[in-house]
Amino acid sequence: MDNKNTQKKNEPKPSGLNRSTTVLAINASPHKDKGNTALILTPFLEGMKEAGAVVGIVYTEDLTINPCTGDLSCMIRPDGRCIHRDDMDTLIPKIRDADILVIASPLYIGGVTGPMKTLMDRMVPLLKIFIETHNDHQRHPLKEPKQRRVILVSSCGFWELDNFDVLVAHMQDFAKNFATEFSGALLRPHAPSLRGMIASGAPVQDIPDAAREAGQQMVRDGRISPSLIETISRPLVPRDTYQQNSNRLFEEMVKKLHQDAGEVPGCLRGSL
Repeated sequence: MDNKNTQKKNEPKPSGLNRSTTVLAINASPHKDKGNTALILTPFLEGMKEAGAVVGIVYTEDLTINPCTGDLSCMIRPDGRCIHRDDMDTLIPKIRDADILVIASPLYIGGVTGPMKTLMDRMVPLLKIFIETHNDHQRHPLKEPKQRRVILVSSCGFWELDNFDVLVAHMQDFAKNFATEFSGALLRPHAPSLRGMIASGAPVQDIPDAAREAGQQMVRDGRISPSLIETISRPLVPRDTYQQNSNRLFEEMVKKLHQDAGEVPGCLRGSL
């Protein structure tokens, strides 16, 4: 899958970011720093810190964020004040001030988690209400223009890399709507295998190492090399093996669920 991480030949090489680079990571995994997404996000942010960036992280699981109601008054007010009083009051200034915004979310049904989508919708106070046309496309411009980059970090439980296609396209469009450079995606398919292989001591250390180096590169050079992106996403087990192992685990989950309930449905007895 081409997730647009590679730089086009005719584009100028992006300049590196200085040592005062401010990074804000938003992790939408309900498992926070214990989830599969964190297997890539954590070393990536560590690499950024090692390169001199100031890194902050928030978890949607810890936030109270009401859904946008389309009131639009936040876009009219210079201070962007929303009709809702919730955790976006303190998060919006952090997003506004960040040089790099890291959107981290597991892939569930073709996109980010529900809490992350709600958060993204509530970022409209950063925009002006009037429409402008740039590059033959209409957008709401930023109230305070700023050179900013956005990076996606995601994991999923399916084997194929192309499961992320819709999510990557969404993040590219999100970046355009907020006049932000999309600087690539660190994607980990069949992520449960990575967790199990790390626990068993299998030779997969190259993946977190690549994520760490990607963080260093992003701060130092303003880009991430395609080779690191490929390493982070590399296949770990054959597809059929992954499917068999996953279904074996799911069978155990089904069996335990019905044992705890005191019954096993007749349609499952022969397969458990």
